[in-house]
Amino acid sequence: MKSERQDSSEPTGPVRTPAPSRRAPGRRRRRALVALALLLGGISPVSHGGAPLARGAQPSAAHGGAEPEGGCRPTLAGVAHQDDDLLFISPEIHRLIRARCLVGTVYVTAGDGGRSFTADPYVRRREEGLLAAYARMAGAPDRWTRTDLTVRGRSLVSYVLTGRPELRLVFLRLPDGGFPKGTGTPHYTGQSLLKLFQGQIPAMRPVDGSAPYTGEQLVSVLSEVISQLGAERVLTLDFDSTTFGVGPPYPADHSDHEIAARYFRKAAFRQSPPLDATPYVGYGLSVLPANLTPQQQRDKQAVYNAYASSAACFTRPCPVKVFLNRNFRLWMDREHRRPQRAPRPGEIVSAIGRTGARTAIERCLARGGHQAVADSVVTADCDGGRAQQWVFLDGAVRSAPDGGCLTTGATVTVSPCDGSGRQAWWRDAEGRIGSGVLCLHQDDLAVLEPVLSVRACAPYRPEVRWQW
Repeated sequence: MKSERQDSSEPTGPVRTPAPSRRAPGRRRRRALVALALLLGGISPVSHGGAPLARGAQPSAAHGGAEPEGGCRPTLAGVAHQDDDLLFISPEIHRLIRARCLVGTVYVTAGDGGRSFTADPYVRRREEGLLAAYARMAGAPDRWTRTDLTVRGRSLVSYVLTGRPELRLVFLRLPDGGFPKGTGTPHYTGQSLLKLFQGQIPAMRPVDGSAPYTGEQLVSVLSEVISQLGAERVLTLDFDSTTFGVGPPYPADHSDHEIAARYFRKAAFRQSPPLDATPYVGYGLSVLPANLTPQQQRDKQAVYNAYASSAACFTRPCPVKVFLNRNFRLWMDREHRRPQRAPRPGEIVSAIGRTGARTAIERCLARGGHQAVADSVVTADCDGGRAQQWVFLDGAVRSAPDGGCLTTGATVTVSPCDGSGRQAWWRDAEGRIGSGVLCLHQDDLAVLEPVLSVRACAPYRPEVRWQW
């Protein structure tokens, strides 16, 4: 069906902020400002540019997304909120759409900001805004066909652009987790992706009342969506950030961004063959260098204006102008991926990393934990030290400092080599390191008490992937 937006005008250039008025802002302007302040699930409406900054990546550690990866592989973009893709994975998505590549974008939460789905049009206005934005990127009329996806017995809300069947949007509508700490909102009983991921709640129910999701069901559904769309590439946000809330020197990213990204990464790993997920910087984008050309900046802003003209519309006719705070304007000039570096000689690097103040931080297998137990083994921030040097030799994993062998048991340790089965290890092409039928497993650092252990090798997941 056609998008229900009544205002078909689409801004064609950057937002123009009007000259200050001597009179107090009118009701329509106040509503527009408040709506846009909520677009990322809780950014404070601070007109002087005081919206939170975030932990991101060092310029040296972030690959400029202004230089496209190239090619036209079928792509799934997976994000938490309606506009995360427009702000943080653009212009890459725009490039793919212009090239008529297959693009499916999946939104895990409703981006509701704690508002009632049935009593408030906010969620549907945001979804309508996305339809307008993607139609603009495609250079096509804003006409869409409701074509829901049937996945694992569920019907997922989905739209396909008329005349462009390779372009699809999918909405799961789970409750927004709330900024900054992922504690959820009262209207939806405090549900959040962070709580689901950490096991604090057993499931989440979408705001439209459809069937709830456990964490495993969410991964399974996202994995099947990737398969049904035939995606060969997954783009998402930073799945390594672990500070959910405010932390020095910058406030953290939104927990919904980071946890949704983790779920998309897990779903990508379930594919056959497994797919990597490419992480993009979220709120921390504003502290990284501008790297888009003037034309890319204009295009990105025009697309976002098309979205915001509907998302910020609470009265008819919709406001012609859209007001963005300082961070939104900075995001219009930037796009950065947040990859991990390759391992250095002797390192065994976990696929589970973390994001520091402005840099990606890899985690290496290391002797000695925070309690300085000499024979204990953990993952720690890679520092190039001798405690993080390992040698694969004759089916064993030996610690370089003294030749001791990696040993399984109640915990993973280093002990004198004795040739026992507990010290026999294998490796495979998927990056797993195993002993017997179990694999070396590093918990995601977002769980409440992450540990290094040996666990079941299947399903294939980031926790059992290593590089050396």
